[in-house]
Amino acid sequence: MFEEHPTPEDLERFVRSASSPSGAIKNAQLIRHLLSDCATCHDGLSALGWDANRLDRLLRLPGTDENAADAGSNNPYNYDEAFASTARTIDEFFAADQPATQSPEVLLAELVPLDEREQIRSAGNEPRFASPQLVRWLVERSHASRYEDAEKMLHLALLAQTVAEACSTDSVGGERRLADLRSRAWGQLGNSLRVSGKLLEAEEALATASRYCDAGTGDPPTRARLFEQRASLQIFQRNFEKATEMADAAGRIYRDLEETHQLASTLVQKAIASLYAGKAQQAVSILNQAIPLIDQEEDPHLLLAACHNMVHGYIDLDQPEHALALYFKFHELYKEFKDALILLRASWEEGMLLRDLGHLRAAETALLRARKGFMERGLAYEVAVVSLDLAAVYVKLGAVEELKETVAETLPIFRSLRVGRETLAVLIQLQQVADQEHQALELIRVLATRLEHLPNRTLLK
Repeated sequence: MFEEHPTPEDLERFVRSASSPSGAIKNAQLIRHLLSDCATCHDGLSALGWDANRLDRLLRLPGTDENAADAGSNNPYNYDEAFASTARTIDEFFAADQPATQSPEVLLAELVPLDEREQIRSAGNEPRFASPQLVRWLVERSHASRYEDAEKMLHLALLAQTVAEACSTDSVGGERRLADLRSRAWGQLGNSLRVSGKLLEAEEALATASRYCDAGTGDPPTRARLFEQRASLQIFQRNFEKATEMADAAGRIYRDLEETHQLASTLVQKAIASLYAGKAQQAVSILNQAIPLIDQEEDPHLLLAACHNMVHGYIDLDQPEHALALYFKFHELYKEFKDALILLRASWEEGMLLRDLGHLRAAETALLRARKGFMERGLAYEVAVVSLDLAAVYVKLGAVEELKETVAETLPIFRSLRVGRETLAVLIQLQQVADQEHQALELIRVLATRLEHLPNRTLLK
C-alpha cells in the first residue's frame, strides 16, 4: 500500500488510465488504499470530478470481495486475489474499445439498400459489422426515433441487439464490458418493443438486459437506464406501484451521480405512473419538482413531456382553466418540434381542453385534425381514443347524426385493436342512445376505460 497518500498525479493517472498494464500493480495498491476509506484521497478524487458516492459505486463493483479485502488488511503489499479481482473489474470499467475500422455511418450505409430482414442477417453474420461503436450508435438512433417512428425505433434496436451479440470480448475490452454493451442493446430492444405494444416480448428482452447488467461492470448509468426502461414497461402493464419502485431506484443512482437532468426524467416517470393510477394531485406535485431540474437544451422532449402530463393532471383534477393557461404558456414549446406526432398530440390536447371549457366547435376542429393525422399514420389506438373524445363533443352539442357517423367510422378501428365482443357491443349501443346525453357520456367513459387496458398504448415520455 502507499506509505503516504497517493500524489495528485497518481490519482489523475488512476482516473484516466486505470487499464494501463504498466500501472496494474500501482493501481491495485491505490485501489486498496481507497478501499480503506481514506478521506484525504477521497477529497483528491472529488477535486477530479469523482465524488464519494461515485467512487464507492466504482470500487464496490461486481467481482470485488469486501470480506476478503478486510481479511487481507494485515498484509498491505500482498497482491492477493481479492484485490486482483477488484483491479480487473476497474480495468474493464475503464477499458477502451478496439479502434473502429469504419464509422457507424459508413457501416449502416452498407445495410440501407437491403431489406430489413437481410439487414439483420448481414449485421449478425458479417464480421465487419461486429463493432461496439455501431451498437452504441444504433441504440442512440433508435432512442431518438421514439417520437417519430415506432417501426424505425424497433428495427434499429433489433440491429443493435444483433450486432451486440456478434461482438467479441476483444472488441470491447473484456467480458464485463461486453455484458454492459449487450445490456444496453437488449434494454433498448425491450423499450422499443414496449412502444410498439409488444409487451410480452418487451418483458423478455428486458429480463435478458437485466441478466447482462448483473454480469457487467456495474456501470451505474447502464443500470439506471435499465431501471427506467423497466419502469416504463410496468406503467404499460398497469403495475403502477412497481413502476414507481423502478423509477425511484433509477433516481437514487442519478442523485448519487449528481445527474440532475436524469433525476428529473425519473420524476416524470413517477408522475406518469401516478396519473394513470388516478392520483392526479400527486402527479402534479411530482411534476412541479421535476420541471426546475430539466435541462431544456439537453432534452427538450423531457420538458415537453412534463408539461404535457401536467396539463393532463389539471384536466383530471377538473381544473380546465388552469390546464388551458398552462397549455398556452408552453404552447411555443410544441412549435419548436418538427415531430409530426408531437404536433398531433398538441392538437389532441387542445381539443380536450376546449371541450372541457365548453368551446365545442373549436374542440371539434382540433380533434378532427388530430384524428386525421393519427389515421394517416396507422395509429389505431390513438384514432380510437380521439374518436371517443370527439364523440363526447357531439353528445354535448346534441349532434346526433355526427355522433352516429363517428361511431360507424370507429367500429373498424376497434375491431383492428382486437377488443372483445362486449366492448364492440357497447360501441354499437352508443349509436342507439345518441340522443340521450347522460347515458351516451357514461358509455363513452366505459369505452375509454376499456381502451386504457389495451397493451398497445403510447405515453409522451
